[in-house]
Amino acid sequence: MITASQSTEKQQNLVKLLEQDKKTLEHEINGYRQEAQKQRKIIQQLEKERDRYINETSSLMQKAGLLYCISSQQYL
Repeated sequence: MITASQSTEKQQNLVKLLEQDKKTLEHEINGYRQEAQKQRKIIQQLEKERDRYINETSSLMQKAGLLYCISSQQYL
């Protein structure tokens, strides 16, 4: 038969376990938030780099087109 003090002790132990689980989960969530922030920064950097390469490619394509036009006119 379980006495009142045994029941209270079990409840206290359960509360301690749940509080520890809560702390662990909060710590994990915090870690995930930090990792997500790092990944957002990396994504922003990659998007800037992508845009820079797109602009650079566009500029080179325009120069190549102009060079082609100039060289075509020389042969006419």
